[in-house]
Amino acid sequence: MKLVVNISRVLVGCLFIFSGLVKAIDPKGLSYKMQEFFEVWAKDGFLPKLMDWFNEHALWFSLLIITLEVVLGVALLIGWQKKLTTYLLLLLTIFFTFLTAFVLFTGKIRACGCFGDCIPLTPIQTFTKDLVLLALILLLLLAINT
Repeated sequence: MKLVVNISRVLVGCLFIFSGLVKAIDPKGLSYKMQEFFEVWAKDGFLPKLMDWFNEHALWFSLLIITLEVVLGVALLIGWQKKLTTYLLLLLTIFFTFLTAFVLFTGKIRACGCFGDCIPLTPIQTFTKDLVLLALILLLLLAINT
């Protein structure tokens, strides 16, 4: 079990670092993708004023997401604040899973941009990746809490 947990920790940590670094190549590209989500949600009537505000600050949000992915990935690999890091990764992955489910089930957005333009994934591939990530993170939480 310990080997499986360690492999999961390394996989999740490296995936988040890779994802963050790929997005860091073009933070404006990520902000454009985020704006696409905000605009669709505003048009759908989901908190339109808040979505407009998010849209105006999309670059800052993209920098925040990039930073979180890299920092949390490194923290997981080095074992810093294991419980906090893993719970934050869980929250971030739940958020990403919501986004990828929206892309998959509504078809209103072409792709989520998880790995920027580096590794194009179909919506079903991205959603599946997020479900696997959720399972790995839940395994890590189970190991931490037992």
